[in-house]
Amino acid sequence: MKKLEEFIYSVKYLPQTLYFGSLGLIGYDFYCYIVNETEFLNPFLRFPLWIIFFLMSGFGVERYNKNKKKK
Repeated sequence: MKKLEEFIYSVKYLPQTLYFGSLGLIGYDFYCYIVNETEFLNPFLRFPLWIIFFLMSGFGVERYNKNKKKK
């Protein structure tokens, strides 16, 4: 898991793209379901997007706690 985190942070804009991209797609899926009553994402795409979102959230919390302890 540490190697994955290091790889993600080694690419300049990859963490922001993964986090906000998955958040945007999940948000638009909710919007389509509530307003248009249609499905934007099928379940096979929705599940990995949730995993990516929670993984990036966890990495962000870890990084925040490390920086907070250093100060």
